[in-house]
Amino acid sequence: MIRNALTPGSPSSAILSNPLNNTSTDISSAPTQQPSWEFLRKQARQLENEIEQKLTSYSKLAAQVGRSIGSGSLGNGLYGDNGLSGNSSEAMELELEELIKKLDLVVNSMAEVVDRPSSTASNPSMMHMLQRHRDILYDYSKEFKKTKANIQAAKNHSDLLSSVRDEISSFKSGATSETDYFLSERSRIENSHRMTDMVLEQAYEAREEMGRQRGTLLSINSRMNRVT
Repeated sequence: MIRNALTPGSPSSAILSNPLNNTSTDISSAPTQQPSWEFLRKQARQLENEIEQKLTSYSKLAAQVGRSIGSGSLGNGLYGDNGLSGNSSEAMELELEELIKKLDLVVNSMAEVVDRPSSTASNPSMMHMLQRHRDILYDYSKEFKKTKANIQAAKNHSDLLSSVRDEISSFKSGATSETDYFLSERSRIENSHRMTDMVLEQAYEAREEMGRQRGTLLSINSRMNRVT
């Protein structure tokens, strides 16, 4: 749904005028009042390029983890013997989350420009471009969540295998007890439940996003019909 335009000088307007404040993108020319359409378009493209690059690196990390599991070379946990850094993975996640939030802010600002009561705001090409940026934002968000879920599932799987190996080793050495066994079984069941919850959460988010996209398309079609 397209929001109403912000009034010049309001706190939200000041934030929207500089949505890339913490990125490497140069925004020294940011306006002090409501940002213009062209300025927002430039910011959206810059953010999209940066997200694209970081998503590529993040996907490569997920593929590397998947190959390690497939070859059985994970060693001691997910990052044990492969030179993979859990901190680097978490850092990538935080960076991508921040960039996607900023792109969402820019796209919402573009929607506010389109929603302004002026003749230029009814331009069908602007509405088409806005929808294009929304589609890109949706695709990036979906890809990020999918990759993040894959890495988390790999970590859970690796932890589960490591737990099984430890249990077998303890059992063979005669150091395990019936209580330890049941606690281990409970831990494995909880890990399985977490993985199931993650898959269900992704499905719910996808359904909600599809509903939002449908509402957006209906709104834009209605505007274009009024223009024509």
